[in-house]
Amino acid sequence: MNYQFKHDYDHVKHPNEVTVLPENVYHSYLGEYFLGQTEIISLGGGYNGWGGLINPADSKVNIFLNAYTISNYSNEPLTAEAWLSSIPPGIGKTSPYFAAGNQAMIPPPNPKGEIKNASFVTGKPRGGTYAFVRRVEPLVTLTKHDFQGMFIIPPGSSFSLYFLSPGKSQVNARIAFGWWEEKV
Repeated sequence: MNYQFKHDYDHVKHPNEVTVLPENVYHSYLGEYFLGQTEIISLGGGYNGWGGLINPADSKVNIFLNAYTISNYSNEPLTAEAWLSSIPPGIGKTSPYFAAGNQAMIPPPNPKGEIKNASFVTGKPRGGTYAFVRRVEPLVTLTKHDFQGMFIIPPGSSFSLYFLSPGKSQVNARIAFGWWEEKV
């Protein structure tokens, strides 16, 4: 007996290939994901410091916070208060340390959001919402990531970390952020 098989694939439906990306990777692919850090933030002797991710009022984007880190370079523990939509004290200096996540785009896109920081300030943030507090042990980097955009910073708003003076000692810290931006 002779068997003959006929393969007719024309009528068979083939599944479509689907790639599932985490949201931050998707936005990086689109050129909408950014990362950056403050300059060194110094505090102590009764003076405080802060660093924040600021969304300018004229940005025309919402900022979706995905991650932050706090690096404590001192031998003293740090206390950091998180504030949403507040006006921190002092005059913030804009950091030049930022980059697009997608470096394959030529030229790489620039963010609308800004990273600012201030050292040796007095007073507390005004307005906004005091959201939570973090303690950062000496000589440690605290990493909080994969927020998946749950903190949405609209134009004219901010997410900042306000460091409380540890006493007489001077301490140094740095904050880094990861975020994506979507047009409003």
